[in-house]
Amino acid sequence: MSEKGVKEFYNATAHEWADKWYADETMLPLLEKFVKLFEAKPRILDAGCGAGYESMRLSNLGANVVGIDISEESIKIAHSRNPNGRFEVMDCKQLNSELGIFDGIVSIALLVHIEDSDLQVIFDNLKKRIKPTGFLFLAFVEGDGFCQKRSYVEIDGEKYNRAFYLHQAKRVVEIANKFGFGYYDEWFLEEPMGQWKYLIFKSSAARV
Repeated sequence: MSEKGVKEFYNATAHEWADKWYADETMLPLLEKFVKLFEAKPRILDAGCGAGYESMRLSNLGANVVGIDISEESIKIAHSRNPNGRFEVMDCKQLNSELGIFDGIVSIALLVHIEDSDLQVIFDNLKKRIKPTGFLFLAFVEGDGFCQKRSYVEIDGEKYNRAFYLHQAKRVVEIANKFGFGYYDEWFLEEPMGQWKYLIFKSSAARV
């Protein structure tokens, strides 16, 4: 039996993630800091929004949010939990220009499913969708490459490879700089979650 990939994994577990994270406000302090970087009611893209829980919090904080995710089931839940929100099934490797331009972009846990060779594609796409002076918030796990322990999962007898990748912060900053995102700050949670890193970048008008 062939193993299933990232999209299939999140389709199968979308309700579990929603049950956990709609009730878990761990990220709220960092989202509050992020929204305060902007004028009132910034337009923010939640790239890799899952079932829309952080999109909900950003919206509650006054942002105009658009959420995108590769998982159809996750987007269905996001719509049902946030009936006034805008959510699209979309791969961040192929961002649709119809999304428009954003004041800021939040990407929590997207990079953990992106291998190093595709990071440039992601940053290129994000740069095209952000204002020249916008802010980018990235959350990822620091380490080196493919993480077998976090990738392979079995659910109800089905095998999944959710393709979990670790990235060195120095490497992420290097590639971000190449595409016109300057390192701005690193934020921390009061109760750290393992090797998760929370980096803020400020967009500039030019790429290196």
